[in-house]
Amino acid sequence: MKDRKNILTYIVAAVAILATSASSSLGAQPQVYLGKLTHGEFVSCEGQILDPPAYAVGGTWVLSIDAMTQPLVPPPAHLTMVVLRDGSNYLAFPHIELTPVSLQDGVYTYTYVTQVTAALDTNTTPATFSWHVEFDDNCTLRSYESLTYFGVANN
Repeated sequence: MKDRKNILTYIVAAVAILATSASSSLGAQPQVYLGKLTHGEFVSCEGQILDPPAYAVGGTWVLSIDAMTQPLVPPPAHLTMVVLRDGSNYLAFPHIELTPVSLQDGVYTYTYVTQVTAALDTNTTPATFSWHVEFDDNCTLRSYESLTYFGVANN
């Protein structure tokens, strides 16, 4: 069963890469980062990091950054992410269009809707990825007010 989940994850990632590559401008190739989610951090409604975390986080991610057309201006990016919660499929984001926020000292920062910030730090080897969500429900739906998924690139 675990092999089936891994195969499904890589198929989703491959399709995302092909779709993103096909949509990029001719002659300019996007930067593609593939990686795995390593862990999650959850902040309680009282502002404390939950230890142990709310659940174990795993999964894969593919971040494709369009070709840069202006110096120091981050180009649009596309994210595919499969999140495993306690070892089971939990969330699948097949193709998210990220809005560029900044590019500073090798750190690309993007948003998705108003509550999500995604970042890629290319200064580390391998590059590191984070997906941060601030919930606005005043802890009525869960025991934490924010979560961050962390990942490391395979390339």
